[in-house]
Amino acid sequence: MFKFKKKKKSTRTFNTILKNPVFRVVEAYKTLRTNILFSVPAVEGRSKRFMFTSANPSEGKSTTSANIAITFAQQTDVKVLLIDADLRKATLHKYFGLSAKKGLSNFLAGQDALENCIQKVPDIDNLYIMASGVLPPNPAELLAGKQMEVLFSELDKIFDVVIVDTPPVNVVADALSIVPFVDGVTMVATDNKTTYTELQDAVKALKVADARILGVVLNRARTSNYRSRQKYSNYYRSNEETSNS
Repeated sequence: MFKFKKKKKSTRTFNTILKNPVFRVVEAYKTLRTNILFSVPAVEGRSKRFMFTSANPSEGKSTTSANIAITFAQQTDVKVLLIDADLRKATLHKYFGLSAKKGLSNFLAGQDALENCIQKVPDIDNLYIMASGVLPPNPAELLAGKQMEVLFSELDKIFDVVIVDTPPVNVVADALSIVPFVDGVTMVATDNKTTYTELQDAVKALKVADARILGVVLNRARTSNYRSRQKYSNYYRSNEETSNS
């Protein structure tokens, strides 16, 4: 008889800085938030809109999107919406334990009202998520449709910051359809994995779409590069303990 190997279950975890608040990581996201805010001028009567993408799959763009959304929402009186625009492999809802049955695809297809497609994130006062919704057979057409313009126009009336997580640029063209609706794009790359050529190809594609590229986030960087920062975080915590004793 033939013996088939059992398929291994995915061991991927969907942690955020709320579940695992490592000092240097939290501070890095705060720095990223500040840099992004100062890179884009405010427009009266309109939300600030930012897109996160990567060259290839599994670069950490969704984790980065989730964490930067949390960091934005931790500011006082800033209402934040996180949109999962990866209508092929949705994951953002898993970071917050929410459902993906209703979301972006439902609204774009005219199947549901906007308020029914947005969920409040538990335990974070100012953070909301628009999950992917039911994964459609025509994601590229939905994202490139006129309903996208309607969506962002409506969101401007509700939110101060809108963050969009999109599919990898080098795999599908979906992300390029969203470029005209956002103020800037941040690329996510992985240390010792993403090649210069892959990143360069993604940047070229985004520039053809007239994207304003704000910078690159280096994900999963080797800890040896951050020893000095780790010493600082230990010093910071020891001072806190001294002042509280």
